[in-house]
Amino acid sequence: MEDGGLLLEEEKETERQYRFSLWWVSHRAQIKRLAIGLFIAVDTGLLLFGGWHLLDAFAISYGDEQLAVAKMVAYGQADLHAYTVANAAEDLDVDREKVFSTGGGTYDLYASLINPNADWWAEFTYSFDTDLENGEVHEGFILPGETKPVVDLAVESDVPITEATLSIEDVRWRRVDHHVVNDYQEWSSDRLNIIVSDLVYSKETRFDDTIFGRTSFTLENATAFSYYDPVFYVLLKKGDSVVGVNRTTLTDLDSGVSKEVVLNWFGALPSVGDVEVVVELDLFDLDTYKALEGESTRDTRTRVFR
Repeated sequence: MEDGGLLLEEEKETERQYRFSLWWVSHRAQIKRLAIGLFIAVDTGLLLFGGWHLLDAFAISYGDEQLAVAKMVAYGQADLHAYTVANAAEDLDVDREKVFSTGGGTYDLYASLINPNADWWAEFTYSFDTDLENGEVHEGFILPGETKPVVDLAVESDVPITEATLSIEDVRWRRVDHHVVNDYQEWSSDRLNIIVSDLVYSKETRFDDTIFGRTSFTLENATAFSYYDPVFYVLLKKGDSVVGVNRTTLTDLDSGVSKEVVLNWFGALPSVGDVEVVVELDLFDLDTYKALEGESTRDTRTRVFR
C-alpha cells in the first residue's frame, strides 16, 4: 500500500510538470510579446515624463521660474545683509579730548578711546586735529571691550593750542576667533596681569631751583608670558579728570620679573590727586611675545593662542 501511494504522488508531480511545460511551450511567444510591450510602455512613459518637464522648464514655466529664483536671491541677500548688520562691530567711541601745555611751545594731546565690542578688536590710524592744523598720523589698536588712552606727546606749535579733536581713520576690524580663544575675558586677564605697586607722584627741585614732577612705580609681570616693548601710560588725575599724561616703553618685561620705573614731568605742573598706570599690549600680535629658548614660531603661536 505504501509503495503504491508513493508511486501515485510521483505520477501526479510528473503530470503537473508536464502540463506546465506544455503551457509554457504553447504561450511562450505571447509572454515574450507581452513583456516587450510592457517594456515599451514603461520606457515611453519615462520619455514622455522627462520630455514634459524639459519643455515645462525651458519653455512653458521658464519665465516664472527665473522670477522665483530672482526673488529667492533677493530675499537671501536681504537676510544676509540683516544678519551682517546685526552682528557687525559698533563704532569706536571717543571721550575726554584734552590739551595739556607742557611749556616752551609744546603740548600733549590726549583722548580716551572706547571699544564697545566684546568680540571685536581693531587696528586703525589716528591723528589729532587742532584748531590750527591736522596732526601727524599714527598707528594704533584697541582690544575687545577696552578703554585706553590715545595720545600725541610733545607737539610743537608757535601759537597756543586750545582744542584737539581725535580723528580715527582706516579702521580694520578683527573678530575674535572663539575656536582659538574660547573665553576672551579669561584669556586676556591671564596675559594682562601686570601688577602696579608703590605708585608715587612727587614734586622735586633741581639744582637750578627748577621744580619738576616725578612719578615712580614698580611693575611685576605676574603672567606666564614675557613681552617685547610693553607700553605704559601714566595718567595724572584730579578726581575723575585727567590733568596730565605721559608714556614709557620698556625694552622687555619677562615673566615673574619686577622692574622699577621713574618718569619725570617738566613744564607747568598740575594739582594731582591720583595717578593711574595703563598697560598697552597687543595680545593678538605674535611679535609681542618673547619666544622660549629653542622654541619655534609655530610653538610660540600654539602656546600663546591656546
